[in-house]
Amino acid sequence: MDPARNEGSRTLNDPRIAAIPDTHGHAKGEHRPYSEERPIAYSARMLFLWFYHACRRGAPRFLMVTDHINYLTFEDPGAVNTLRRALKLAKAGDLYGAAETAGVDIAHAAVVSEGLRRGMLYAIGAEVDNDPRSRPDAQNIVDAMRPDGMIRSVHFVPITHPEKGPDWPWPYDNPEFTHFFDLVGVDQLWELYMARLIEDVEKLPGNIVGHFYKPATFGHWPSKEKLEQYEDRIIDACAARGMAIELNTRFLYRESSEDAKRRYLEANRRLLRKAKAKGVGIAVGSAAHSPKDQGGAFDAILQLLDECDINELVFPVAGRLARVALRATKEHIEAQSRTQGETISGSSITGFSRAELGLPEEPEVSKSSKAKTRRDVGPKKRTTGPERATERPAKGAASSKASAAAKSETAEPKTKPAKLPKPVKPAKAAKAPAEKKPAKPAKAAAKPAAKAVKAPAKPAAKAVAKPAKAAKAAKPAKPAVSAAKKIPVKAAATKAKPAAKKKTVTKKTVTKRPTAAAKKAPTKKPVAKTATRAKPTAKKPPAKAASSKKATKKRR
Repeated sequence: MDPARNEGSRTLNDPRIAAIPDTHGHAKGEHRPYSEERPIAYSARMLFLWFYHACRRGAPRFLMVTDHINYLTFEDPGAVNTLRRALKLAKAGDLYGAAETAGVDIAHAAVVSEGLRRGMLYAIGAEVDNDPRSRPDAQNIVDAMRPDGMIRSVHFVPITHPEKGPDWPWPYDNPEFTHFFDLVGVDQLWELYMARLIEDVEKLPGNIVGHFYKPATFGHWPSKEKLEQYEDRIIDACAARGMAIELNTRFLYRESSEDAKRRYLEANRRLLRKAKAKGVGIAVGSAAHSPKDQGGAFDAILQLLDECDINELVFPVAGRLARVALRATKEHIEAQSRTQGETISGSSITGFSRAELGLPEEPEVSKSSKAKTRRDVGPKKRTTGPERATERPAKGAASSKASAAAKSETAEPKTKPAKLPKPVKPAKAAKAPAEKKPAKPAKAAAKPAAKAVKAPAKPAAKAVAKPAKAAKAAKPAKPAVSAAKKIPVKAAATKAKPAAKKKTVTKKTVTKRPTAAAKKAPTKKPVAKTATRAKPTAKKPPAKAASSKKATKKRR
């Protein structure tokens, strides 16, 4: 057995091994005999425990489950959505909610919660191939799962079967059908494989081309010249579609000879260099069908990546390829601070949004901008003079706005000319006096009206005072008048009352004779000026007063 399969061999001192993302895992288990393979439904518990083993081990930190399309069922989308809800609860620290949602123990939820808080990330994908046993509506099920990424692969090629005729789908990587290699041949297999793979990459959706060297599973390699041509064709197709190429490690940790491993590593080394030269993304997948194989042979892969001088790998998230840096260089740390805002020991992630990573939202302010603002604010607080004077009157909203405008004008008058249109704010102060101006002439107009009432009251104080009382009795007629005119009328009436009382007490020249003159010549003009609204009520009360006075004279 290869020592790379042991769990201890993968937990080496190099922290970059744990940071290598595993984009290819099969939670539904190992392959069964071809005639016994049936669709297997996902369950939230199955997926949760698959991630639990990675959290318990601490690696791989980024893991995506991508099962075969022929295993899909209608229950899979619901199980995937339930799992995502359970992972969110575990990330938030709700262990009871996560355990109840996923159907696991609280101890399992606690391990996953701790791993998620340390920065581990899990995704759900699908390996979409040309398996003829898959459902005709399999693509609809894949779309309902909302996969984070899709791996495009080819497991069948059409050949002429001696008994079943032409176009028989041959599972060339299945050990049960290896005897067809004598009938088809290695070169024809690679030609058929490349024709179907290029067609799928160019026409069908996908994010990653999975296990490119799959036809060489049993050591069936074409000539070096032909293989390099195939490598160039697939790299060009991936570059045109924006897809990544997978570096699959299943061949390294399975039972295979050292010579076969050496040849496999040599071919992948050449493929990685071509991908890097064309700018094609590189994904690493273990194709594990059991949790014990997660991250299998990643230590050997790390050495291969170092030889090719490759530091960035890709990991699918929400249908796109995000980048994962194995070494946190200065460039990656700066890019990470702009996008993520948090560091993960041993790796640097770029290309993720905070919502996709499940992190709380924060204002998009980088550390460099914060440092700049501190430097700009520091000297302003130390200086004295007009700058401090503008800071003191910050009690009201207007003073704070004025001080802020003064600071912006004095601090950066040259670099920020776009802030000049802001002084439009004083328009609010201009609108306020515009509204008050029409109210002032109304008060001024009311004052002469009150004086006009006082002037005729000198010859006959009682005659003026009594209509004022009558005006009080005629209060029901006042609601028809606007609120603005009521104020001066009330003021005039209240002033007239005390004036009449004082004059009746102090002045001795008041006699009964001028009452007739007062009756004949009532002050109509001042009444018309003061309150035109009380015309019908002002005329009637004097007549009643006159009749009452005549009756008193006769009695005397």
